[in-house]
Amino acid sequence: MVIVWAIVIAVALLIEFVTYEFYSTWFAGGGLVAMVLAAVDVNLEWQIIVFVVVSLAMLLSMRPFVKKFIRTESVPTNADSNIGKVVKLASAVVEGKGTIKINDVVWTAVCQETLKEGDEVVITEISGNKYIVKKAEEK
Repeated sequence: MVIVWAIVIAVALLIEFVTYEFYSTWFAGGGLVAMVLAAVDVNLEWQIIVFVVVSLAMLLSMRPFVKKFIRTESVPTNADSNIGKVVKLASAVVEGKGTIKINDVVWTAVCQETLKEGDEVVITEISGNKYIVKKAEEK
């Protein structure tokens, strides 16, 4: 079982290096404790119980503390400067989707309302490569 726990630790750390969200690291810690228990020939059920308890305890107690010190600020893009802009629909919003044109580039616009081509909308947020819009307030 020592090898199995070593694999669990390696997979947890690999996932952490790929995602960088501070979830998997704590399972590597639980795996380390379980690996020590396996090395001293403790029953498998106890290894699993200790793995789960230690991993969850580390996750719940340490993750919030570490997240305070590790800054993962998002970097604003040029597209973010479009949030708040009022634009006209290039095509009608049908079944929640339409298009808008910004700087001669056509983008998918997602809207909860049914609107027609030419209606003015305000960009409220960006989700992937889609702009989330709502009908602009009439002046």
